[in-house]
Amino acid sequence: MPGIGKTALAVHAAHRLADAYPAGQLYVDLHGFSGRRPFDPAEALALLLHAVGAGGKLPETLDGRAAEWREWTARNRVLVVLDNARDAAQVRPLLPGSAGCLAIVTSRNRLSGLDGAASLLVDALPAQEAAALFSRIAGAARTSRDPEALGLLVDACGRHPLATTLLAGRFRHREIWDLRHLLERLAQSSDRLDEFDEEVFVSAFRFSYAELAPGTRRLLRLLALHPGPDITAAAAAALSGAWVGPGGGAEGVRRSIEELLDCHLLAEPLLGRYQLHDLTRAFALRMCTAEEPESARDEALGRLLGHYLTSAHRAHRLTHPRRRALEPEPEQLCLYAAEFEDSQEAAAWLEAERANLLAAARTAAAEDLDQAALFPHALAPSLRIWGSWAVSNELYGAAVEALRSRGNPSLLAQTLVEAADVLAQTGPGEALSCAGEALALFQDLEDPAGCADASLQASRAHLAAGHTGPTLRMAARALALYRQLGDLHGEADCLNIEGAALYQEGRYDEALGRARLTLQIHEGTGDLLGQVRALNNIGEIHHLRGHVEYAHDHFERSRVLAQLHGGGQELAILDTNLGTVYQAMGDTPRALASFRRALESHRARGDGLGEANALISMGSAHTESGDSGEALLHFTLAEEVARSIDSAYERTRALLGVADVQHTSDRPDVALEVYGQALDLAERTGSRPAAARALEGLARAALSLGRSGPAREHGRRAEEMYRSLGSEAEAESVRRMLPEGTKRTGA
Repeated sequence: MPGIGKTALAVHAAHRLADAYPAGQLYVDLHGFSGRRPFDPAEALALLLHAVGAGGKLPETLDGRAAEWREWTARNRVLVVLDNARDAAQVRPLLPGSAGCLAIVTSRNRLSGLDGAASLLVDALPAQEAAALFSRIAGAARTSRDPEALGLLVDACGRHPLATTLLAGRFRHREIWDLRHLLERLAQSSDRLDEFDEEVFVSAFRFSYAELAPGTRRLLRLLALHPGPDITAAAAAALSGAWVGPGGGAEGVRRSIEELLDCHLLAEPLLGRYQLHDLTRAFALRMCTAEEPESARDEALGRLLGHYLTSAHRAHRLTHPRRRALEPEPEQLCLYAAEFEDSQEAAAWLEAERANLLAAARTAAAEDLDQAALFPHALAPSLRIWGSWAVSNELYGAAVEALRSRGNPSLLAQTLVEAADVLAQTGPGEALSCAGEALALFQDLEDPAGCADASLQASRAHLAAGHTGPTLRMAARALALYRQLGDLHGEADCLNIEGAALYQEGRYDEALGRARLTLQIHEGTGDLLGQVRALNNIGEIHHLRGHVEYAHDHFERSRVLAQLHGGGQELAILDTNLGTVYQAMGDTPRALASFRRALESHRARGDGLGEANALISMGSAHTESGDSGEALLHFTLAEEVARSIDSAYERTRALLGVADVQHTSDRPDVALEVYGQALDLAERTGSRPAAARALEGLARAALSLGRSGPAREHGRRAEEMYRSLGSEAEAESVRRMLPEGTKRTGA
């Protein structure tokens, strides 16, 4: 039954059991029956993981977040209250991963299908407890005068805890009333919410509402419009217009909030953060629709969205001062939005308001409001940190659509650049389209900084797709512009992308030069995250060239900085790279353990590129240890992931692994076909090292099938390509493998 006291019981139990769970107690309202969209399990997991400090950037996928949550709870004894669940499917991914943890779940439905769960039906209070509850709130001195009336009153309330609490709270503030008078007034209140049958329960809402001060009634009505899980006094003031209306003021809003708290129509689960009970929200929304004109409702929602929009914009100016940030348009500003002393205060506000900011942005997008065009830009830095890729795509899609008809090409171009940055994680083709449109707009605007940003994002999209030629062309274009502008951070970003593309092409000396120059710039500007990535890239090049000790040294230096910076994605990449070093040292168990950590982390963050890379590394380790079954499984999984994210480079590497396993498993005909697929991809993307490997594989597979002619041709091409890459050992290996009459001795 709604409002029967499930939440109160769960929270009380959590407090009583707190000492048994030293890692902490967590609470999440899943909004299963709140009149709002039920909390998606992936979003709930993001809040839980952020609350325990389990990661930086979070994944988009439900499975990835659930894996990270299970991993954390397997190591920490924690108690979790999952309140207002809709069904077992919503709850199951949120359950802790250890029997040492406890989850308390409340729901209006019976949750079948939760293995090991013990169910407790929370029914109406016994008459004695209901009377005690009323007396405790209203004051025993007054209720003890008429025990019969008290019994009739709680019976009339159906001994429902919420209805009893509401009436007792109102009675407490009316000292001249007696219980008989309250019974008469309750009987006279006939309006009800359509969804509830309990007449007295609905009357309790109506009665409590009627006794509020006019300004408090209006605030309660408007609070029902708030799309997020909780609200601060500042946001409530913006919603009500107290700071912009004649004679208004924040103090009046605070007094109304206190009145609502006193009447138990509003809760304060955290200091300074207020929530409406689901039933109170439903009642308030009905009153809002009935008593507030549509224009007034629209204006109130606009003020609220303006508060969040402008506050987020101000916060990100402090947390990301080097970001190219456009000012919100004047009509979108909320003049009394939050102000911050420093970047730490701004970052804390962004984290505290995360759920409200996303809810506000999604409301603007869903309702096609003017603010839909501005929210993604205002939230861009935090969207990356939160790992909300699907939400980001949704918001940017709405923003771009809205901006196309707004006549603001500058904001449209900047939004397209940011959309490209997000889409590169999930769809390089779409990212490239956005970057190309942005570049054309910035060219028309004669905006060199914008052209540089758009060119940089185009190069990033090409790199994600594995197209090295276009990557280098666009990166060089952006680099020239950044140098003209004196933008060292942009210059370093371009050099980093160039280095990665050159690495894929097998131009290792040039790649190493770019990486070292990138590191030098980042050290000069104090960019720790940039140093983490540059050191990692230098280590990768050293490892590929057989300099294992140098590689290990750079990876460890990068790890130290990543731990200081808190870069979860960078630490996962380093786990993969250090695993390859351990494998080169002959320590396969340690390598596989490192790869598994990386794989779990990448999956938890929804990082498809990282996941594919870790799977390929695991496949290689299993190949070297002679476990062809596990090797084939991991290479096949990697190819599927790479295909799903449209990464030709990682797909080529995965196909080469599959072909190697097929060949060593005496299936040269299958290997020949897969090597051919890998060669086609490598040639189309310009990856000469992968092409050389594919040609060598084709030669070996052809020899196994007795096809000496094709073997000689493939082997000759592989040897020449290896020598052009400076890979003499590989070239000699191919030369020795070739049949007599085809061996070469020259370079």
